[in-house]
Amino acid sequence: MNLKPYITMEAKGTGPVSFLSEDWLTVPKARMLAREIGRFPYIKDIHFEDEKGASWTLKELEKLTEELSHEPDDITVYFDGSYDKQSRQAGLGLVVYYSLGAIRHRLRKNKSLLLNTNNEAEYAALYEALREVKELGASRNSITIRGDSLVVLHQLDGSWPCYDESQNEWLDKIEALLDSLKLTPTYEAINRKENQEADDLAKKILLDQRIESRMTLEGNGDD
Repeated sequence: MNLKPYITMEAKGTGPVSFLSEDWLTVPKARMLAREIGRFPYIKDIHFEDEKGASWTLKELEKLTEELSHEPDDITVYFDGSYDKQSRQAGLGLVVYYSLGAIRHRLRKNKSLLLNTNNEAEYAALYEALREVKELGASRNSITIRGDSLVVLHQLDGSWPCYDESQNEWLDKIEALLDSLKLTPTYEAINRKENQEADDLAKKILLDQRIESRMTLEGNGDD
């Protein structure tokens, strides 16, 4: 979940003045901000708005943090598809970065399916990535989805229409899965170089190189 702070302050001789920041904060940073500035007497109120427009107080964020302490957070998904027209074999590559408490983790996996087009392979790769996110136990958080398929990303964010029946079926499945997990997605288009990890996984499965790994990362980045 990402949040924008809404702050009401009142200096001597003035009435209340409110500010809504345009900057998004993670839940830990929002809690830290609320605790720090709440010590100043001219701060009369601070609450936060999430991506869905819901309002959160510090007390509510503290309770939510406790509830979600054992669930994946700060989730970033990379996906890519590879396709062999002759065999109709599709290679799906997916990488999931997430945090459990203060520890950063990475999941890498590939698999193959029989499909009809390269675009279907891209959709299938994202769908399989989200199924892995579900298996991790994620819910009620935000998720960043990154890939180099403009068709998939722009159709999911609603900026491009979709007229293909099979692609619409994949769209419906992906959106239904996100809704069931109560995950709020942010879609980010990246170039092929930035998506190299998922691309390599998708290509390797077409060479019968199956990969599935999980590891703990020392740093907190997702690159």
